[in-house]
Amino acid sequence: MPDSGNRLSCSFCGKTQKQVKKLIAGPDAYICDGCVSRAHAVIAEPGRTAATPIATIQMVNDEAGAEECSFCGKRRDQVAAMASAGDRRICDECLELCDEILSAEPPLPLR
Repeated sequence: MPDSGNRLSCSFCGKTQKQVKKLIAGPDAYICDGCVSRAHAVIAEPGRTAATPIATIQMVNDEAGAEECSFCGKRRDQVAAMASAGDRRICDECLELCDEILSAEPPLPLR
């Protein structure tokens, strides 16, 4: 991951948590709201890539069955689709969970 001091940063684009709306943590990677959208676009259109400052997000092909999602650990052959950026990967199932997190309303402040 890019050196960002004590700040967490997206494993797919390198932006820090202060530079994005939301940063979602997994056990082996972080992904920001912008890269969730980019990964969806890459999975939706085979052959498409999305450049970021630190990597290119691309689809993990079907033959890479042993590649694992950095968020849930499922192998490529266990999921419908997977995107990667460098050595970090995210499957379509984790992208759906990210969508739920991103669409969740923030809690109301306590009075």
